[in-house]
This record gives sequence, C-alpha cells and structure tokens, in this order.
Amino acid sequence: MAVQWVGQLCHRVSMLAVAAEGVMTVKEHPTHIILNDFATSLGDLASSLKELQKELEVHPLTRSIESQQRNMEAEMTAVEQLVMAHRAQSQFTSLLSCPFLLLKLQSCRGNLSKGLESITPVACSPLVKLQISRTQRQLRESPPKLGLKEQNLIDLLSTITEGSTNLRCKELAEQVAEYLGVALCDAAFAENLAEAKKDIKKADICDDNEFSLYLDQCTKALEKGLAYQEEPVGGDHADFLSTPSSPGSSYFASKEVVAPSSPLPSFICPITKQVMKDPVQIASGQTYERNAILQWFKDGKTTCPLGEKLKNTKMKPNYALKQSISEWRERNYNIRLDNAEWRLRSFQPMEQARGARDIKLLCEEDGINKYGVASRKLIPLLIRLADTPTTSVNLRELCFNALSALAQDHQENQETLVFEGVIDVLVRTLRKYDEAEPAINLLKVLSASPKIAEIISRTPDAVLLLVTFLGHENENLVVSVKAVLVNLPTSDENIVIMAEANLMKPLVTRLVEGGKESKILMARTLARLEHMPESSKSLATTRETIKTLTNMTNSEDEEEVDSAILALKNLSASQPVGILIADCTGLEVLIRLLTSKKTSAITKIGASYIVANVLVAVGNQWRPSEDRDADIDHFVETFFILISSSTTPPAAQSHLLQGLLGLAEGKDTGHAVKAIMIRRNAFSVLIPHFRGKKPEARRDSLKLFTSLARKHGAEAWMAIKISSGTLQLLVEMLKAEEISEPEKVAAARIISHLPEDDHSLTGTLRSLNIVPTLVSYLTSSNQSIQEACVAALVRYTSPDLLDLQKTLAQMQVIPILVTLLDSRRPRVKTSAAQGLANFSKSTTRLVKPVAPNKWWQCFKPPLESCKLHSGICTVESTFCLLMAEAIYPLLNMVAEDDGKIAEVALEALFTLVDNDQWEKGCHIIHQANGISTILGNLPKCTPRAQDISINMCEKFFRISQFQNSFGPMAQMHIITIAQQAAPKTKDVAGRILRQLDLLQTQSHYWINSTSK
Repeated sequence: MAVQWVGQLCHRVSMLAVAAEGVMTVKEHPTHIILNDFATSLGDLASSLKELQKELEVHPLTRSIESQQRNMEAEMTAVEQLVMAHRAQSQFTSLLSCPFLLLKLQSCRGNLSKGLESITPVACSPLVKLQISRTQRQLRESPPKLGLKEQNLIDLLSTITEGSTNLRCKELAEQVAEYLGVALCDAAFAENLAEAKKDIKKADICDDNEFSLYLDQCTKALEKGLAYQEEPVGGDHADFLSTPSSPGSSYFASKEVVAPSSPLPSFICPITKQVMKDPVQIASGQTYERNAILQWFKDGKTTCPLGEKLKNTKMKPNYALKQSISEWRERNYNIRLDNAEWRLRSFQPMEQARGARDIKLLCEEDGINKYGVASRKLIPLLIRLADTPTTSVNLRELCFNALSALAQDHQENQETLVFEGVIDVLVRTLRKYDEAEPAINLLKVLSASPKIAEIISRTPDAVLLLVTFLGHENENLVVSVKAVLVNLPTSDENIVIMAEANLMKPLVTRLVEGGKESKILMARTLARLEHMPESSKSLATTRETIKTLTNMTNSEDEEEVDSAILALKNLSASQPVGILIADCTGLEVLIRLLTSKKTSAITKIGASYIVANVLVAVGNQWRPSEDRDADIDHFVETFFILISSSTTPPAAQSHLLQGLLGLAEGKDTGHAVKAIMIRRNAFSVLIPHFRGKKPEARRDSLKLFTSLARKHGAEAWMAIKISSGTLQLLVEMLKAEEISEPEKVAAARIISHLPEDDHSLTGTLRSLNIVPTLVSYLTSSNQSIQEACVAALVRYTSPDLLDLQKTLAQMQVIPILVTLLDSRRPRVKTSAAQGLANFSKSTTRLVKPVAPNKWWQCFKPPLESCKLHSGICTVESTFCLLMAEAIYPLLNMVAEDDGKIAEVALEALFTLVDNDQWEKGCHIIHQANGISTILGNLPKCTPRAQDISINMCEKFFRISQFQNSFGPMAQMHIITIAQQAAPKTKDVAGRILRQLDLLQTQSHYWINSTSK
C-alpha cells in the first residue's frame, strides 16, 4: 500500500513541478524566480521519492503512515491551488502576491521535508538515505535567489497591514510604480491596480480566503497611497517617525528635517556629563547617575558635587525623570532606526554604508534595538548586501560588523541569520582571503551556539577554508579562527577536513584516544595524505601515533588491520618514522602478519612494504643492544624463509628483498649483514628467484646478489657453478629484449664482480658470446648498464688474451674507452682506464718497424713512424695510447681528487715509460704537461698511486733536462716520501734524490728517513 502511494505522490510532485515552471513566462519577474526555484526542489523530491519507492519494495514499512499521507496530500492540494491561482493573475497582481507566495511555499517545503523523513524506512540503504537527506536540506535551506531590488520591494510588501500609515502606503505605491517603470500619477498604474482588484475574485480558487484577503489588503494599501500623493508631507510627525522611505520619493526631501532631538539639560548627569540611565535624587534635591554619585560618596565626600552641604547621603530613584529619559531615548532610537533603514534601502553605496554603521552603533548602545532592527526585516537586507557581487569591500565589512552586533548574545537574531542563509554567504566570503576577517568574526559569534556550530561544520568547505587562515600573518585573525574551530563539534568528518588542510593535532588525538571506528577513519586519512609537508608529517608521526597503529595491526578486525597497514605504508617512507616503527616493536608485529596463514595476500604485501622501509632506515641506525648481531641474524633467517616460501606473494618477496638490500647497504649494518648472509648461503637462496616469472622479485634478487658479490665474487661464482645454467641465464638476460634495464644492469654487475683471474670463467663467458653484447652496451644512453658492461669487459682486455684484444680493437672498443674517460661516473672512468692500460701493455709487441723505400720507390714519401714507438702504430693494430689520443684525458684523471681514479690513470700512463722506449714516453708525457701534473698530485694520492708516481719520476729524472726543470719542484715531495713511504718506495725515492744530487745537501732528511 505504501509503495503504491509513494509512486502516486512522486507522479503528483512531478506534475506540480511542471505546472510551477509554466506559471510566469517573464524570467525576470519575482514570481518566476520563486516558482522556478520551488520547481527545482520538487524535482529533487520526485527523484528521492522514486528511489524511496524502490527501497519500500525491498524493505516495507512496519508502521502505519496514514496520518503522514493525509498531511502531505493536504499540503500538496494547498500548493496546487496556489499555483493555479497564480496562473490566472496579471503580472502586477503576481508581484503583489510574492510575499504571500514565499511564505506559503516556505511552509510547504518544511512540511514536505518532515513528511519525507517520516515515510523513510529504518533499513533504508545509505545511498538513498544520503539522497533523502540532501533533498530535505534543499527543501529547508534553499531560499530563492532574488535581486536586491526585488527583495526590498517584497520586504516592504510584507510589512503592510490594515493599520499602515498613509506615508507607508504611499512609499509602497511609489516603489511598486518604480519597479514597473511607470510614474505613480500615470493612468497605467491606476489601470493595473483596477485589474488587480478584479484578480482578487480569481484567488477564490483556494479553499480558504487567506490569499484573497491578502490581495485585498495590498490593493487597499496601494489605493490609500495613491490617494495620499497630493497631500502635504509635513506635520504628521508620528507617521513620519514610524515610516521608512524609498529613494526618489518626497520623503527624501523631508528626511533631514526630523533628526534625533538633543537631550534636555535635566537628562545630563552633572558628574558624568552623559545622559542618565538610572537617575537618583540626593538630599540636596539634585539628580545624578546612580553609579556616579555612589562612587562620589565612596570616595569619602559628604557634600553635593555642586558644593551644597548634605544632611545625609541617602538616595531615592527619580522615576519621573527616568521615564522621560526612557521616552526620549525610545523616540531617538526610532528616528535613528528609521534613518538607518532608509539608508540601507537606498541604492547609494555611501548611504548604505552609513546605515550599516548606524545599526552596529545602535545595537551596541542598547540591546533593545536588536529587536527593532529585526522587526524591520533589516537582517535579510544586510545579508543580501554583503552577498551582492558588486558590493564594495568596505560596505561588506560594515554589513558583517552590523550582523555581528545583532547576533551578539541574541539567540533569536542568530537563528534568523542562519535561516536567511548567512552561513553560505560567510563561507563564500572566506574564499576571498584578504576580505575574510569580518566574516570570521561573525562566525566566531555564531559558533558560540552549539546548534549553529553544527550547521557551520556541515557546510561544505567551511572547516577547510577556516583552517587555511591558521597561517595568516594577522595574529588576531588566527586567534578568531581557532576560537571558531574550537566551538565547532569535533566530529570525525571535521577532523579529517582539518587533517587534509595539514592541521594534524586533532587527528593524532582522535587516533590515539578515539573508538574503533574513529581509529580506522583516522588511519585511512593518514594513508590518503601522501603529500604532507614535513612539518605536518612530524606532527602526525609521534611515538603515540606509531604505537597506536602498530597495536591496530594486532587486531582481529581485518578492516582495522588494513587501515593501520595503509597508514604505516604512507608514513614509513621517512627514515625517522622507520626507526620509530622498529623502536615500537613494529618489525616483530609485521613479521607475525607475514608468517600467519590467516593474513590476506594484500595485507602481506602492505606489511612487507613497511618492513622494507623499516629495514632501510635501521640499516643506517640500528638500535643499540647487547645481542645486536644475534638480532640481525634472526631477522635475516626469518626473511630468507619468507622469501623462499611459496605462500609469500611475489610482490611481498620483492619488498623483503629490498629491505635486505637496505640492511646490506646500510652504514651501520652493512658489514655485519653481508657476513651473516654469506654464512647463511645467501647466494643459493637468491639464485632460484633469477628464474622467477615475476619481474619485481627477480630484479630485487639480482640487486641483492650484486651487492653481496661486490666483495665476495669467489663465493658468488661458486654458487653460480653449483646451480647449473645460472651463468648462461645471466648472459641471456643481457641479450633478451623482454628483460627490464634494471635487471640487465644487475646481471652485468654480477658478471663484472666475478673473479677476473679465473681463466675457465673467462672462457665460459666467451663461449656464451658475451663480448659483442657487452660492447654494444658501451654506447648505451643508460649510464648504469654502460658502467656495468665496461667493468665486465675489462677481463677481456688482459694482455694474456692478445687475440681477444685484437678482436676488441677491431670492434672500435679503444676509442669508446677513451671517450668514457670523460664520464661523470667514477667506476666507468676507472674501468675504461684499466682497459686502456691492458691494451697499452701489448703495444710494444705489435709495433712494426718502418721499412726503407726501395730504389724504385725513391719518389714515394717515406711512411711516418710513431713518435713514441718508432714504428707503424694504429689504434686497431697496436693499441697505442698516443694514437688513441688518450694521454690528455688520463692526465685529467690524475688531477682529480678521487684517489682511486688517479691511481688507475697513473697505471695506464706508466705503460708509456715501462719499456725500452721509456725516454720517448717521458717526453710524450712532458709535451702534454704531464710531469707537473704527476708531481702536483704526489702529496694527496693513495699509497699505490704514490708508488706508481715515484717510479715514473725515477724515469723522468734520469733525463737531465727534467732534473733542471722539475727537480726543485719535486724535491720536498720526494724527501717526504723517502721519510714516510713503504721500504720499496723509499728505495726508489732514494735513487731520485741521488739523481737530483740531494743526498749531500739534504742528508739530514735522508738520515731521519732511514733511521725510522
């Protein structure tokens, strides 16, 4: 039954919406605006009723709704009659009926909203409940958006009664005429009025006579005003004081005539010089303000302030004077209120600003004036003025200040403000950052009411916009904003909004102290805030926060666990948070989740991600403990088991491998972890993952293997040999297109870390045709794979593999290596220099002498020989460093601060002088300004580089030219080395000192060095 009735009601509401839209065709007419807005609300109501009908089919009502049906049907009938009555009216009559229409439709909206709530089943779905809630709010809180001119006219119409004065009626007639664009004295106005009187009969379509009575009252008021237009204005001060006017009327001319009257001298207290509020008479017969004369007597004075001696200090109220002052004040208040109303209703911004200012002053002077302002319906006018886009910043501020004064300690006015939509206006104003202070001050006043505070908190964007002002430079404004936020209800939704604006303290408090549902919501909010500023993140990641989230992961409730995991995932990327999680026994809790059979795959992946972040963090700062190595060993063992388990999702395996890599590379744990992993046969644990189908786990296992093989190449090669086909697999990874570049980089690095002196390994790799693949990557734009491949290729540049050297030279490897000497990556430079050094060692074996021309070749120019090797040199056939133009780049490397780079470059340059052609090699280095570079590097180079440099200097200083040129520059460095270096290097340094004839002149240095 209820389902059928709701369907019929839905149809009826839809038809009424269509009818309301078609009443008035003139879009600018107030009636069109009012009915169109009502039609929109009815459309939303129809949609909600349609969804409600579907819900009732699933969840029938268990209670009777007959009374609700009768009420809603009666409401619909009344509105249908009202809409039909407006169809038959002229535009003039419709204009007059707007206040009545607004009032009735507002009442209908409220009743329909209540009726909708009463027929909603308790078991209704959340989505339908949300839609119904929105519809109810639309019905209750969405007044039509009328223009300021139309609203002023409607406000004036609504104040007309049978007892309205002539001036009030005349003002109404003038404003109606002005709105219609005709003069009051024109015949057109009288004709419209006559037509309106006829329309009163058409209003009888309604069941009651209320509408027709209202129209009759309006027409009579207009007739009264029309008849009064020829009469003089002056004289009737009572009318004048109670009647506001509109701009352009005759009232404007007489407005300045009647001004607030000055107080009589008897109203003024002789002490305070102000009008008295509580006058009292003393023994001298003189009247004073009670508080003033009391203070006079308290000060020990027993005479009258005017000098007369007093018999006593008794006081008695002066009721007559008090009544006179009260009447005078009331008359003045009325005059000032009338003036303020007139100014507000004018269309002159300066007058409106003065009117708003006057209202504020009146309200601050006496709270009774708040009722006077409200009774004149000036509150909606002030709100509309503030909300009008064309209103100046100053006028808007004055309007808000006046509204603040009206709302202060006045509940009724506060409710009126809210009903008239001031909250939405204030929230819109908050978007104007530089104009928001008056709006915030008004919100501060309104939010003191819990009921209004709840409305503010539910207003879209209100809390979000408020929190944006917490960083404002105006401290007073920040204080006001905080006061508003404190007044707002601390609902979870508000706290989430504050957190999204980086106000984290309420969220942390609710997370730590709230109930289960609140904790889940706060945790999910932390999970969503991925781009928190560091300042906000530090506030959110307290020890209490992390401990609470860690405890939540121990819950039996899956939703609670998941929310905590998501929050920790977001927070743990920060190293301090990772350390904090470890301190709160987070690793142990997360490991229990990873090892539990009940834990879902998604939760395991999230937990493993957090574990990875924590391990990376503690790798650089492991918490001190007596059993540090034992703790690390336990964790490594556990993670190896999890990585090898088939129940661990591949993504989780990947994360755990990343965490172990963080431990292995950590500044604090690296050495110990690598030793533990090698002891636990890590290479054998990782190799099976090389063949895995999931690229993430394969990539991370290769990376960890690479990290361990860097210092443990022999152990890595042993594990690879044991696992058949692994070496071939690594080579195939380099060749396969479907393998990602990070995996190729890791595979190449593993190969580069394997022992170079293992000839069987070199032969096996060569048989797998790895050399062309490595060469192809030397010019790759990916610097990581370039670095790995040039390092792996060095083993094939050994002088013992002359045939392979020739093959590489023909593949143009040498010019590529020379180019790589300028790389920004240290390992690329050192590998390239090492390779060139190996090539250079073979050069002397490959140089061909220049054959003299035969007699028949006498006219042919002789072949030019190499300046270094005195023969035919080419890069391809002899690997000559000079022909390859490698000397200058190598010398640049010698001058670098990195000792390892300088060491390898010196090894390559030493090949130029470590042969029978050493003298030419010295001259070649000198021509490149290399001798001064090598000597300048002596004080800062490594012991190995120092040893190579000293041996090169020994060659240089065999030549007398260099003794004279560079001896003075080198002697102090050589003496220092002779004192401090290793014995073998000392011997070479001694020979150099003899070459420079320094053993006699500097014998005390030599004696000191040899005695050590």
